[in-house]
Amino acid sequence: MNHLSTERLLKPKRKLWRTRFKMARNTLCFAPRISYDDVCQPAVSEEELQHWGECILLSDSTAVLHRDGTVTRRAHNITALYANESLAHWDEVYRFYDRQTALHKIQTAKVYLPDGSVRKAKKVVQPYGQTAVNFYPLRPGVTVELEEQQDYFIPNRIAACLWGQEYFQFSIPCRRLRYTVAVAEPFTLHYRLHLTDLEPQTWKHGSYQVYQWDLHDLPGYETDDGTPHPREVLPWVDLTTLASWEPINRFYLNDLEPPEKTPSQIQKLSTELIQEEQTEEEKIFTAYKYASEDVRYGRHPNELTLEKTREVGSMLEDMRGDCKDKSSLLVSLLRHLGIKSSIAILLTRMNGSAALLPGARFDHAIVSVTTSSGERLWLDPAGGPVTFKDIPFNDQGTQALLLNREGGELTTIPEGGPEKHQINRVCNGILADDCSYQFTSEVTTSGDTAMEFRLKYVNRNEDYTTLTLEKELASSWTGARIEAPRFLNLKEISEPVRYSCRTTLDQWARQIEEIILFRIPWIGSMQTAGLINVQKRNSALQTPSPIRFTDSHRIQIPSEFSGYGLPYEHHFECKWGRYQATVRVEDSLLICERQVDHLGGIVFQDEYPAFKEYWESCTRADALDIVLMKH
Repeated sequence: MNHLSTERLLKPKRKLWRTRFKMARNTLCFAPRISYDDVCQPAVSEEELQHWGECILLSDSTAVLHRDGTVTRRAHNITALYANESLAHWDEVYRFYDRQTALHKIQTAKVYLPDGSVRKAKKVVQPYGQTAVNFYPLRPGVTVELEEQQDYFIPNRIAACLWGQEYFQFSIPCRRLRYTVAVAEPFTLHYRLHLTDLEPQTWKHGSYQVYQWDLHDLPGYETDDGTPHPREVLPWVDLTTLASWEPINRFYLNDLEPPEKTPSQIQKLSTELIQEEQTEEEKIFTAYKYASEDVRYGRHPNELTLEKTREVGSMLEDMRGDCKDKSSLLVSLLRHLGIKSSIAILLTRMNGSAALLPGARFDHAIVSVTTSSGERLWLDPAGGPVTFKDIPFNDQGTQALLLNREGGELTTIPEGGPEKHQINRVCNGILADDCSYQFTSEVTTSGDTAMEFRLKYVNRNEDYTTLTLEKELASSWTGARIEAPRFLNLKEISEPVRYSCRTTLDQWARQIEEIILFRIPWIGSMQTAGLINVQKRNSALQTPSPIRFTDSHRIQIPSEFSGYGLPYEHHFECKWGRYQATVRVEDSLLICERQVDHLGGIVFQDEYPAFKEYWESCTRADALDIVLMKH
């Protein structure tokens, strides 16, 4: 945990005259223009274009923070196109800006045709600060160039500052990448390199300190559905001119923090919901259940762009709110009950898990509760019907900023591991003489799996739930007949979700004279399918999210048969998972137990053979036939 500094912000100096008259600033003094002729030779081969679909000849970006706290951003891009989807991306390019506070100029927009001719793109200035740039004609082999600059004439609303990031490798090849940042006195730039040690060139230009990365001939990075977020695998730089998170905390505190004086509607709601004799945990649960279940997620379209939390009266009238609204409501309720709580803002795990430098880069709000015993609970009232004290995996392991009037607190939300997301099944069945396997099962699910069941079924009637759950369960095994599927406690978010059913698998075993071959229908059975089938990878692989499958079968086998080669045990382990399965016979019962832990994480290219070997070993163990022989 890191309680944040409350150091004073640097104040911008007097306005630039170009700011006063809303004129474009000169950025070429920091990074002289690179022309098309500088990067067009040698020509990109058709073979390379066919492989990647496109190739970036130039990616040149400049960001300048001026002494008056305003920012200028310039971007110059030249790209050779080939694939249809790449061409479609450039058919029409839109740019938006607020004419009262900014100026946007398209400086160059051209199409270079394969025959050597050049066409200017058509610029259409539309009302309300919108510009459309039409590139024509486009066909495989053309090169497009777009050079633009945007000048802002007021500082960032949070503070006079600049923050951002830049990747030093893309999913397609780049012939030249230049990234320039210039910061005027009295501001100072802080940067952090990720997955690279490439330091910038630095120099002084008047009152500006300039930082520049200039790279050449960057290879493309192959991607597919299994590739992790770019921040996890590609080199990049994170930068900011904010020395601490205090301005961010102050800004969001102003927008999201509930009123210091508890609104009368919250007082009345608390009286209706909470019983005096309830324990502290019961009070927290009651408030969480209300904010999570009774208040539905979302906002009216005319409030989607509203950054502040909704007024309490409006929320309670239509019982509707987004993540910040629900979190603010829950915090207000808990504080009225004397329970310490605060709103936590974070960037969810789908955007990468790297810790970021100070900046307004958040997409979600949840609640942190500190009990009287000092235990910290994380609650996500907008994450869906999540079991009390659980939070979605998408929130776990991320950097969170807890908003408070003491300057805020920067911390990391704990990552629970597979034991927090479990599917536990207990089965009792009979292997019949006709080789069918009939069994009853009770399944207990927690974490994200429980949440997914509630999302699908909690508001559905019994007929729909039975029919749909039957289809879902039968899809795992060919020819399965599912009977009497039912949830035992679907609406109880205070505990894991449980369901039961009866399953019949006809001709599941095979009898060859006096031998029966039987395959155990494990839950969450592993298969070498899709991405894991390939022999090698050119990019990293995101493994399954943490989850634990626990499966137990007690199977009555035909009395004249006994196990052959039993007991046996399989145990495999690697940094991304653990697998253990045992099979034995006790008094004509086949006892089968298995536990699989997917630990999550990233498999880099050189690690892929080890992961593939582990996964294939688990798959073979899952598919192994149990041999039963007649006495």
